[in-house]
Amino acid sequence: MPEEAIQVSCSTILSGADDPVEVFNSLQKLFPEVVVDGLEDRPCSFPMPKGKVQWDFVNLNLDAILERMAEERILDTALDAMSQSLHQDSTIFKLSRQAAMANKISFCVNDEEPLGGSFSIKLSGENLGKWLEDATWHQGRQMVPRNIGDEHRMSGDGTSRSIF
Repeated sequence: MPEEAIQVSCSTILSGADDPVEVFNSLQKLFPEVVVDGLEDRPCSFPMPKGKVQWDFVNLNLDAILERMAEERILDTALDAMSQSLHQDSTIFKLSRQAAMANKISFCVNDEEPLGGSFSIKLSGENLGKWLEDATWHQGRQMVPRNIGDEHRMSGDGTSRSIF
């Protein structure tokens, strides 16, 4: 399936002590194509004014995130976390902004809101489930095949299940 068939968008909410520049820098670690000039067009200052500000970004590329997941060897976790809210050809998952600052991937499960906030990432496209399985494939799956929703998936609270 061609990657351009998958639509990727990201949103995050800033409030209180969130530093917009730091949040934007962590966003760029996940999506390097997001340009800094976009920051000038968004309401931001430090400290944040009372209330909340939502940033939305569309037409993003997931390559940097998938590459980081492979480097961190968390592709099975990624398959489970990214498909947990899969409904037809759309899914939403959250990544920790603080982990992104350190150039790491950390999924937020059970609607948890980690210290430092999160990025909400939405994927949509035809045959998204198959695309997720293919995008997170690694050689270990030759010995232990994995599919969305199989008996090896992580439990609903995010704990892993033993394969052996």
